[in-house]
Amino acid sequence: MKKRFFLISASLMCLLTGVTSCAPVSSSQDANQYTLPDLYNVTLREAKLNAGANVLFQANEVETTELVEGRILGYSDTEAGAKVAKGSTVKVDVAKRVAHAKNYPDTSVIKYSDVIEKTTGPDSLNEDLCSAHGVGGTDLGIPFELPDGRMMLLYGDTFSGQNMQGIWHSNFMAITSDFDLSDGLTFDELVYNENNNQVIPFAEGLHQGGNEHNTSVEVTKIPTGGISIGNDVYIFYMSIRYWGVGGSWNVNYNQCVKATDDTYKTWEIVDSLKWREDELFYAGQIYPFHNPKDTEHIYFTSIPGGRNDGAVMFRVDKDKFENRSEYEYLTAKDTWTKGDTGMAKLNKNPYYVLNPAVSEPSIVYNEYLDKFIFCTLKGTSISLCLSDSVTGPYKDVYSVCNGVDYPGLYGGFLHEKFMDTDGERMYIQLSRWTPIYNTFCMEVVLK
Repeated sequence: MKKRFFLISASLMCLLTGVTSCAPVSSSQDANQYTLPDLYNVTLREAKLNAGANVLFQANEVETTELVEGRILGYSDTEAGAKVAKGSTVKVDVAKRVAHAKNYPDTSVIKYSDVIEKTTGPDSLNEDLCSAHGVGGTDLGIPFELPDGRMMLLYGDTFSGQNMQGIWHSNFMAITSDFDLSDGLTFDELVYNENNNQVIPFAEGLHQGGNEHNTSVEVTKIPTGGISIGNDVYIFYMSIRYWGVGGSWNVNYNQCVKATDDTYKTWEIVDSLKWREDELFYAGQIYPFHNPKDTEHIYFTSIPGGRNDGAVMFRVDKDKFENRSEYEYLTAKDTWTKGDTGMAKLNKNPYYVLNPAVSEPSIVYNEYLDKFIFCTLKGTSISLCLSDSVTGPYKDVYSVCNGVDYPGLYGGFLHEKFMDTDGERMYIQLSRWTPIYNTFCMEVVLK
């Protein structure tokens, strides 16, 4: 009653004094206006549904990799929070794939893709940083998450000059906190020696002349994957004794090393985690990964040396990671066999989660597709191989890019942290050996 009396009194006062400006603002004025919401990264369809009949959104397409095609970048002529008359037409900038993006057939799970930027090498985002630390040409770029949330990328044979010339290191490590890869991947730092500013390998190869049959000879040490468990950081690498013809090489063993501290300048061998060729032929290139569907175990997929065989799988309880006798090998569908018995069964009758031929592997779970994705070279194409289960079979194969468009293509690496839009877009780290020996960042947008 008091509030009502006050309003009547205020109206009478305005009439008595002849002052009209003190009259209450008509609620119909607000009712005829609409406050523009923040639409960044919202689809045009969602924006229209949420706005209803309040405003009409008109799309102004803008070629960009900032957002997935069809997502709103912002307002063309105004900004979020502005008031407009209801029923107005409001222009919004909507992301459109760049003109050189590759389109895919209806049968593919991929909508479009394109190489965004070079990651290493001349004219790359990290050219100055790499040059300052003796990196001119390199390959791979296998990502994994560090305990502090940043990413480490593992690179293989690295040369201070172009065309595999200059100072040769078997590998090096880059660290990044860049998770917006829509404009490419930018490094925070490289792991390097402060005395000479050169990158530090986690384990240097012997750089001997190759020998196909002599397992005491070593040409180089190449990373095959990395993983963090709690505060511990591990890298797996293969000891290569001989480079054969294209896509063929011989591996002496695969070895795990462990960081001694968070500078990642020194690493110690985990003596228990070594797989010799004569123990498990299929453990030449071991790739460890976390499986979000089973957080009790660490999973691995692995192939022999080269790119001509199939991929097997094994796992271990996370708390027993450094105890090789506790490792279980997938020897048949839904059948895990522990220890030496499991390795012997795989050697005699390998159970493939992905049939030959398989190259350098990486596996991720993709929330958008609700699928596990095995990324590898199939034929001459970097391909996404899909499965409902982590153990495969990975039989639904979709080509991403091929050696015709990208000569010398051989490596493609994924990670859950290098995705956006709930997994609708993934970023693949691509590797080529010719005509430029370096790495690239490609966006892949799914249907």
